[in-house]
Amino acid sequence: MPCMIEFKNLTYTISGKQILDDINFTIEKGSFVAIVGPNGAGKTTLIKILLGLLKPTEGFVKIDGKTPQEYIRENRIGYLPQKAIVNWNMPLKVIDVVLIENLKPFGLFKRYTKEEIEKVRELLELFGIAGRINSYIKELSGGGQQRVSLARCLFHNPSLLVLDEPNTAVDAVYTTRIYEILKDLKEKKGVTVVMVTHDIGAISGYVDEIMCLNVKLHCHGSPTTIDYEQMIKSVYGENVNIIIHSEECKNCRLGGHRG
Repeated sequence: MPCMIEFKNLTYTISGKQILDDINFTIEKGSFVAIVGPNGAGKTTLIKILLGLLKPTEGFVKIDGKTPQEYIRENRIGYLPQKAIVNWNMPLKVIDVVLIENLKPFGLFKRYTKEEIEKVRELLELFGIAGRINSYIKELSGGGQQRVSLARCLFHNPSLLVLDEPNTAVDAVYTTRIYEILKDLKEKKGVTVVMVTHDIGAISGYVDEIMCLNVKLHCHGSPTTIDYEQMIKSVYGENVNIIIHSEECKNCRLGGHRG
């Protein structure tokens, strides 16, 4: 597969503190990649550099051979940040949030097309909340609001999907469902998915590659080839254990979902 994303000798420093140090990797088109690491490891900073929201101190990043700004001008990227782009207390309905990028000034008073409404309903159905399409967003739980945000990311059929902790406030059942949806997008539509997560054990059954980040890139490979014991020591420290979920997890709610 051709290369979709390339980070080359990338370093990011702010106020004398090094956040990222000499990051080098490539991601193939149509891959599902998880970025893991402790809090403060530089994961969100790396995502913001990928999206052109921050400028690296040294090195560069390319998406399809272009700068992030060039790529975004020509292509749709679905982006879910850690902090919501929506004020959940505003009098917005679920459909408004999914279509928020389509709204113009005073757009809350516009009439949506039948095609838009149907597509929103289909996306919400994926996440189990189609019945809430006309509910006010503030009436949903935190997990429900997160699922609406994910539907928003998918509305414009992005070729690249960048997610920063997408399972925040989402329960275990729908966390699994989200991973299944992302894997399906990768396999059926060729979407490249880059996801920041702390959920190493569960995600290992769905992704093609795991990147282990803590200022430096400590490992990058398929879930079956990574030395998890060494990864834990170098990225998380000595006193941490990890449970890898798979079909053999007979008594685990996440068992039996490994793809």
